[in-house]
Amino acid sequence: MNTRICALVLVIACCAPSSAQTFDDWVGSQVDAVLAKQQVGENGKGVDRQRESPSTDPRSTSLVDQSSATDFLSVAANVIPVTPGLSQLIGPTGSSSTGTSAAGSTTVTASLYALLAAFNKVGPTDPKFYGQHTLSRRFSLTIGTAVSNQNIDNTDKPAVVYGGKVLLINQRELYTHKNLEAIKVIQKAVSAAAAKSFSLKAKIKEIMFAALRPGGDEKQREDFALTAFSEANFSTTLNALPPEALKQIQSLIESSIDPFLSERKTLEEKYDQISKGMQMSVSYTADIRDAQGNNGHRTELIFDYGLSDRINWTVNASGDYTDRKSAVDSKGGRFATSFQGDLTKANSAWGRTPLRLSFSGEAKWLSSQKPQYTFESKLSIPLVSGVDLPIVYRYANRIAQIDQTNSEARLGLSIDISRLAQTLK
Repeated sequence: MNTRICALVLVIACCAPSSAQTFDDWVGSQVDAVLAKQQVGENGKGVDRQRESPSTDPRSTSLVDQSSATDFLSVAANVIPVTPGLSQLIGPTGSSSTGTSAAGSTTVTASLYALLAAFNKVGPTDPKFYGQHTLSRRFSLTIGTAVSNQNIDNTDKPAVVYGGKVLLINQRELYTHKNLEAIKVIQKAVSAAAAKSFSLKAKIKEIMFAALRPGGDEKQREDFALTAFSEANFSTTLNALPPEALKQIQSLIESSIDPFLSERKTLEEKYDQISKGMQMSVSYTADIRDAQGNNGHRTELIFDYGLSDRINWTVNASGDYTDRKSAVDSKGGRFATSFQGDLTKANSAWGRTPLRLSFSGEAKWLSSQKPQYTFESKLSIPLVSGVDLPIVYRYANRIAQIDQTNSEARLGLSIDISRLAQTLK
C-alpha cells in the first residue's frame, strides 16, 4: 500500500506551548505540529499536479495538461532536443531546419494561495494558514515564454505565455470538509499513539530535568517528576525551558515520529478513496507573439481520475484558435489522454517523491491543415523534494502545417520553489 498514507493526518490547529494544560497534552500538540507540517508537504504531491509548462508550448515536456497546479510557486524550463539521432530537425548552426530557434522556454506558475500568503506575510507552508485557504488553491496563473517557429508562427521571436486555471471539482484535497470527515478518526489514532508513547515522554522529561536542574541528583529528579509535570505546574515548567532545550525536544520528536505514522495504516482504504477522487478544471492559455507572429489560444477542459492508488488517467478536450496575421486563421479542436503510474512508492529508498512513468497521445484537428497525431512517453525523476527532471520521447506524424514527421527526445526541469525551500530548512 502506498506510504503516502502519512499525508492523511490532519491537525486543525497547532497548539502553542502556553495553551498546554498537562504534559501529555503538550507532547501531543508537539507531535501534531510536526505531522501538520508533513501534511502540507504531502498534500501537493499528487500526480494530478502539473509543474511543467502548458501543453501549448512547443517545447513543453507535458503533452497532456493536469487538472491541478502547484500549491505555491513553480518554475518549468524546457530544453530540446538532446539526441540529434532521434530528430532530424536540428541544423548544424543550432537552429532547427524548420525555423525554430535552439533556445528553450520557461514558464512560472503561481497559485492564488501563494499570492495570499505573500500579501499576509505568512509562510506558505504554515499549517494553520494552509488549512484555512483551501479555496484559493483552486486558482492558478501562468506566465512565461515559448519558442516560435518561423514557418509555423511567422516569426522566430519568442511568444509570451499567459495562462489561468480553475479547479472546479476537487476531490483529492485533504482539507475539504468531506475528506476531513473521512479521516477524522486518524486524529484519534495519533493521539492514542502519543499517549502510549512512554519512552518518548521519558526522554523529554529527562531533557527538561537536565535543562532546569543541571547537576541534580536522583532525589531531585524524583521531586521534579512529581511536581513539574502536574496540571497546576506544567505551564510554569514549560515557560522556564531555555530555547536550546525546546529545540532539542523538537528534534527528538521529529526523529521519533515513525511510531505515530504507523498508526495511520488503519485508514489505508480511506486514502485510496481520496487519492482516486475525480478532478476537473478549465484553463485558458494564450501564446502572444509580435506584430507579424501568429497568436495561439486554447480553452481546455481537463479531467483526472485515479484508476488505482498508483495509476492516474487524464483527459484533455480543448478548442484551439490560431490568429494568423498574414493568412487564414485556423480553428479546431484537440483531444488528448494520458496514463501516469508511480514506479516507486513515496518516501521509499528512491526518495520522498516517486518515480513516475506516463504514456500520452494527442489528436489535433485544425482548419487549413491536416490532422496531427502525437505520442509521448515520459519518465519523471525526482532529484530532491520539489525538483523533478522529466525525460521525454515524442513522435508526431507531422509538425503543424509542415508535412514532416517529428521524432525527438526532450529534457526539462521543474522546480516547486516553496517546497524546495521547505526541504532545505
